[in-house]
Amino acid sequence: MIHAQLIKLKRTPFIWYLTASTTGIIALFLLYNSLYSGKPADDRMKLIFEIYGVALPLLHGLTVFFLTGPDEQMANMYGLLSVKNRTGMFMTLVSLVWGIESLRTALVFLVMGLQTGIQVTGMQILLFAAGEIMISLLSIVFHLWLNLKFGVALSLFFAVLELLQSVMYSNINIVGLWRFLPAAWAMEWKSDVLNQAWVTNLPFWGSCLLIILLAMAVFNMWFYRWEGRRK
Repeated sequence: MIHAQLIKLKRTPFIWYLTASTTGIIALFLLYNSLYSGKPADDRMKLIFEIYGVALPLLHGLTVFFLTGPDEQMANMYGLLSVKNRTGMFMTLVSLVWGIESLRTALVFLVMGLQTGIQVTGMQILLFAAGEIMISLLSIVFHLWLNLKFGVALSLFFAVLELLQSVMYSNINIVGLWRFLPAAWAMEWKSDVLNQAWVTNLPFWGSCLLIILLAMAVFNMWFYRWEGRRK
């Protein structure tokens, strides 16, 4: 099923979007690192981690939009949601988007590590990228469900809303139950990586992983029971 999706995407703007957005992110970070090379590496990494964490929800929304756009334009969404193995279809799309976003994250921070010096920032970059790949899964599942069920407009609305929330959380100390909001996870993980506190907060991150698994089960159950969008 993944192979069929990749073949379908060859004649769509998806590849151009992916190439342009990834190249733009890398170029922006390389330029920032070059202009402020005199600043401590930790300070530079803090801002880069914050920018990437803030932008992730919007990137997820856009990736899902370009992935499902061809089916939307061809009025094929109802047919896509009427297949017998809807959970398989949904998990195929989840795997595809997650794989793409994981490769993008790995590439961006590999380039950043090579520029700033792996011996200085390597462990921080590795931990941040690995954490972002894991916590991105919930956002991807959520945006795919929104897009398949309600359409692209609502998905992009929530993407922008998550982005604004992440900006807010990057400027305040998050306490209490607010830490369990998915929009706050990128900023929490950034702080734990830079402060070397992620081991101490393993129970919290274990709870976040449980939330991700429960959400995936709920969305899969929804597709198992209902076809989704009407004609």
